[in-house]
Amino acid sequence: MKKVPLQEPSRFASGGGFANATTRDAIDALSVDQRAELHEYWVDRANGELATSLTFRFMLDDLTKENVPYPLLELARQAIEDEHRHVEWCLRWACEVDPTACSQATVGGTEPLMFAGAGAHDNRLLRTVFGCCFSETVAVHVLLASQARITVEGVRKLNHQHLKEEVGHARLGWALLGWRDLKARDREMIRDHVPEMEELTRMVWQSGRRPNDERLEQLGFLSSRIVDAACDDAIASVVLPGLAGTRVVVRASP
Repeated sequence: MKKVPLQEPSRFASGGGFANATTRDAIDALSVDQRAELHEYWVDRANGELATSLTFRFMLDDLTKENVPYPLLELARQAIEDEHRHVEWCLRWACEVDPTACSQATVGGTEPLMFAGAGAHDNRLLRTVFGCCFSETVAVHVLLASQARITVEGVRKLNHQHLKEEVGHARLGWALLGWRDLKARDREMIRDHVPEMEELTRMVWQSGRRPNDERLEQLGFLSSRIVDAACDDAIASVVLPGLAGTRVVVRASP
């Protein structure tokens, strides 16, 4: 199990809101149980960001083998760097919530995602489509919904920066689907895996349950009501229409 220690703060983070008085006052106003919930959340989120950095490393390797255009490889490299910075941010939030329990991020799985019935070439394409067109596109919607509920300015600044970077990560998948050398056969293969990718997306984003606590949401906490609604909206309004627009024909809406 890989661990990432708490790093020195980035320039953006140190000038953002980790230690300012407004953020400290908002944390101090929480109950003991709320602080415990918020601390656990930021540690869990750091673990998720670390896992995502690994998925982008797999994508970079996949796309290199597929000889995609250089700008797509640069998007993957930038995403790896971004995700490691997100780990740092999450760990620092956790440490601000409970300075006695500054944690490290851990990631359990170290193998790339494999899709049923897909060969090596197909898996290389599917990993990027799922990771970016599905999961990262959902992340954009989730963070956008969260931004509307955050009231502490330091938290809003970091969430906004995170949101901007997630848009770039989602672009990688859509750029792959827009690649003119992607064959019709590959588009049909991707279409056949859309139901599996949608189901997997919902499992990743909607299977965990977190309390709907307005006070925590004001500090960037992603409650179940934020995540569930944003995930549904992203799939219905962007992901499936976007796939159709890139000539990956998907199921009709019920």
